[in-house]
Amino acid sequence: MPAAEQASRIWSTETAAPAEGLSYWVDAICEAFLEMKADSTRREGFRGRLAQHDFGPVDLNFVTADAQQVWRTRRAAAGSARENFYLLQMRRGRLQVAQQGREVWLQPGDCALVDSRQPYGFDFPADFDCLSVQIPAGWLRTWLPAPERLTAMSLGAASGWGATLCSLAANLRPEAVEGMALPRDIVAGQLGALLALAGGHDVTAGSAHRQALLDRLRAGLRDRLHESDLDPAALAAQHGLSKRYLHALFAAAGSSFGAELVEQRLVRAAALLADRRFAALSIAEIAWRCGFAEPSHFARRFRARHGLPPAAWRQLRLHG
Repeated sequence: MPAAEQASRIWSTETAAPAEGLSYWVDAICEAFLEMKADSTRREGFRGRLAQHDFGPVDLNFVTADAQQVWRTRRAAAGSARENFYLLQMRRGRLQVAQQGREVWLQPGDCALVDSRQPYGFDFPADFDCLSVQIPAGWLRTWLPAPERLTAMSLGAASGWGATLCSLAANLRPEAVEGMALPRDIVAGQLGALLALAGGHDVTAGSAHRQALLDRLRAGLRDRLHESDLDPAALAAQHGLSKRYLHALFAAAGSSFGAELVEQRLVRAAALLADRRFAALSIAEIAWRCGFAEPSHFARRFRARHGLPPAAWRQLRLHG
């Protein structure tokens, strides 16, 4: 598979019988995105292709298909556990977006935001190419306090920050995704910042919110460091974040989930070893209380961090 096609998943009606193309397409977009309905005047021989790429905290979806109407019902939106926004950019063809009483036509190059938690309708009157960026709601709110205020509004390519946003989106192409000079998390962050600027929001507020989230994650690690099986998914779920966004927050701070967890455990262990109230506990018990399943692993980590083995550290702190 060439670099331009290294998508994480691909759906194509080429794998379906001509009479089943539209039915296959409806199933494909429901699987790739969320529950939606779709119809087309071309029910016989309908053609569509969707390539999905992981891109840090977001997913890039490149869609090429025949004319169609797509809609999400109020019932489907209310019953969904997924909370995503979608940034749409037309590459070829036109699109009418309707949501929350607003309607907008997108021309090639234009962008618009859609909220998956609310019903919406899309009308593609002719065959088209489109980029759909799937954005977790929690991540987007670190940039935009109220992203729903921007839904079904043209973030046009004509002027201002909207033009810069659309230019960045236009450069997100399958052939460019695999070989970018910057990490995907950073490029995705630029997308979030430009969405905030295009919507008239102060990006410094988003930065402060991300720092607050990072502080909460670190506090959560301190509270749960005794859990030897604590993993990123569990911590992310506790704070209502995606696992990928949790990793992105730590990466932006020059750290990682694993490094933060080990550091917190070693700090706690040093405090317990220096506390006379815990002098009767063995080194193995201290290690276990701080989330280390193997005392030997704890001893190696502790010495690398504090310069002394745990027993020597305790002796120095308790008896000078």
